[in-house]
Amino acid sequence: MIKRFLALAALALLLAAPAHAQGPKGGLGFHTANSPFLHLPLTSLDSEASPTVGGRHWFNPNVGVDAGIGYSQLKVDPNTSTWTGFTFDLGVPISVKKVNDKVNLILRPGFQWGSLEDESGTPTVKWTGMMFSGEFEVEWMVVDNLSVSAAHGFGYSRIEDDGTPKTEITSFRTTGSSFTNLGFHVYLW
Repeated sequence: MIKRFLALAALALLLAAPAHAQGPKGGLGFHTANSPFLHLPLTSLDSEASPTVGGRHWFNPNVGVDAGIGYSQLKVDPNTSTWTGFTFDLGVPISVKKVNDKVNLILRPGFQWGSLEDESGTPTVKWTGMMFSGEFEVEWMVVDNLSVSAAHGFGYSRIEDDGTPKTEITSFRTTGSSFTNLGFHVYLW
């Protein structure tokens, strides 16, 4: 699955022709990403570490790359349970239609990998997960170098723990469940 995603991303980069003479641009921000651990019943305390720190770089007006990371450590007292999570997100935004000079419709295939440790018992239980997603995103350039975006689409995730016996959870779901899930980018170069 990972090889297929990387092959499609490379193909999109090779086939993309610049729509006009605009050079590369990029900056800091984040895409409205979910965590692969979103539907794990034990993470209702927001320990799943959604990727909220990252950036976007456009190679040309049609194709770019997103990368983001997320980290979370949650400690609950008095039962002394500690959750530590890390998630990495990688996506390929592809401009489908430039609605006008301020609004861009984007198709974004993405991949996430994450790790989540529950240190509340003995032994520690470690979950690993991955998610493949396909989303439509609308990016609105509020001013020349600042954008706000919203996305929705579909995601397939698979998570498993290292316990005995192993628990494996797979899900196919929609993404972008709320209008408050907004992303932003500040283009610095």
